[in-house]
Formats: sequence, C-alpha cells, structure tokens
Amino acid sequence: MTQSSDLLLEVAGVAKSFATHGGRRIVHAVDGVDLKVARGEILGLVGESGSGKTTLGRSILRLLAPDRGTVRFDGTDVLGLSGAQMRRFRRRMQLIFQDPTSSLNPRMRVRSLVGEPLEVHGIARGSRLREQVADLLEEVGLDAGAMDLMPHEFSGGQRQRIAIARALAVRPEFVVCDEPVSSLDVSVQAQIINLLVDLQQRHGLAYLFIAHDLALVSHFCDRVVVLYLGRVMESAPKEVIRTRPTHPYSQVLYAASPVPDPKQARRRKALLPDEIPSPSDRPSGCSFHPRCRYTTDLCRREVPGLRELSRGHMVACHHAEDLLRGICEPSGAPQTHNR
Repeated sequence: MTQSSDLLLEVAGVAKSFATHGGRRIVHAVDGVDLKVARGEILGLVGESGSGKTTLGRSILRLLAPDRGTVRFDGTDVLGLSGAQMRRFRRRMQLIFQDPTSSLNPRMRVRSLVGEPLEVHGIARGSRLREQVADLLEEVGLDAGAMDLMPHEFSGGQRQRIAIARALAVRPEFVVCDEPVSSLDVSVQAQIINLLVDLQQRHGLAYLFIAHDLALVSHFCDRVVVLYLGRVMESAPKEVIRTRPTHPYSQVLYAASPVPDPKQARRRKALLPDEIPSPSDRPSGCSFHPRCRYTTDLCRREVPGLRELSRGHMVACHHAEDLLRGICEPSGAPQTHNR
C-alpha cells in the first residue's frame, strides 16, 4: 500500500469518451479508472490496442480533457489549473511518444528539438543551452556532435533516445512512456528499456509505462495495471502478475507474450479469440465475457467491481477467488459478442 507521503499521482474515476459519426456513436475509451503512482515508482499499464491506454495517459497529462474524474499530482488538482498554470506545471510531467519518427519535427536539428523545452521554460539560453543539450544527449547514449544533425540521419533507436532526452530536458518528476519500444527492433527494445530504467534510478523518476506485452512489463515495473475496454481488470505488484495472474484476461495476455519457441507462441496466442470489441459497443456485464473461457450468466448480467484478493492485488472478476485457487472450471468456448 502506497503511503500518503510517498504518493505522487492519484487518478480517481477518470473517464473519457469521443463522439463519432457526427455524434451518433459514443466511444467510451476510458471508463472510471483509478490508479496511484508513488514517487520513484514504475507503474505498468498493459492491454491490447483499443483498451484505452494512450487515452488514459494523455488524460492524466491533460493533453486530453477527461469527461469526469480527478487527477492529483503531488496534491495539486491538475484538471483545475488555468492555462498559464498548466504550462508552468508541465515541467513536472512529460511524455515519451510511441513513434519517434512522427514525434520529432523533421525540419529541426537535434539541438533545437532537445533545446526547445529549455528555452520555452526559461531554463537555459545561448552557450549554456548548447552545453545542456550536449549533456542530455550524452546521458541518453549519443555523442554531443549529434546535436547538429537532422532526425532522418538517425536510426529508430537513436531517434527514440533523442525523444527521451527531450522529455528529460526540463527534469520532470513523472513521465508517461507511451509504448516507447513498440516500433523498434527487439534488440533495440532491450537497450531502450535498460536506458529508461537507468535514468529512472539515477533521477528518482516515476513512470507510467504503457505497453501491450504483459510479460515484458512485469519484468521491470514495480506494479502492473491491466486495462480492457477502458476499465481496470487487475492491478497487482509485478511478482503477483508474473507468478499468478488471476483475471482471465491477464492470464491470456501473459501467455500470449513472445516466447523462444515459435510453435509454442502460436499455440498460446490462439487462446484469445477474435478482436477486442469496439468501445462504442461495449458488451453487457463484464466487458471481457464474450472472449472468456469462464463466462457464466452472472458475468453476462453484472459488471464486476474491483476487489482486493490480497495486499495490493485487485481483480475485477466475479470468479476471482476460484480462479486464484485454481478450481474454476471453463464454461466452454467463448461466446459471440452480443449485447
């Protein structure tokens, strides 16, 4: 349990919807999410594409305006800040985008890309600015001479290092890492993750690390939150998620993580049928029930609430206790999605 003195970020009941097709359809991207992040903690946020991970991360940073809920950062109501106050406050919270190719302005040299936040916030100018940019580049594993080059002159991994340097330029306390390695080769992914962990330890940063690979996230994050159709399915310390994921969705996500044996990987991935339902046509009851092996009539009728199974381990499943004890019997093949 996070102590109040260690609490950096508290998100309560945050929801965000989007109107599509001229307002005729409502996409419920995030639906009443609660989470907490302690100082210096890495919290993993995991789920398939379409689960609401990025929307939640941007709502926390107020890049998107939530429909309801509260976001408190070090005791400050982030959603209640004025525009000028928010601009000053952004020094404390930063974002690393998924794709560095699209997030870096192709017409700006690296010295401007990394130095711009320092100028905007009045931290450094002139020769001091150049020195700080050089220090930031070296901190992320790039030569200081890289500041005179353009983004297209770097590899994907190097561009992500530039994006990380830009995010850290204003020395934030909290960083949302929005799938920062998903567009990179596997060998480069490990290098970037090691860099992020090293920087986190060096500067005492807190991360919200967004990803779709549960096994990867449970390896280095302190705690993990599993999100599905905008709702939290499970929240637990990494040791619990790694050794006994309880929610059926968490179990399938963990089993579907890449493994060295290609045949085994194909067999495991087949456990989760069909695509994630549209957030504009959410299933009744438990959102996951159309794809779950343990679905019952109760699952179809009622939305399960998050409840604590053990210290720090929360699960939103009607059959969580039986699943945890391994006595829950499969109910057959997953159902066809039907409201």
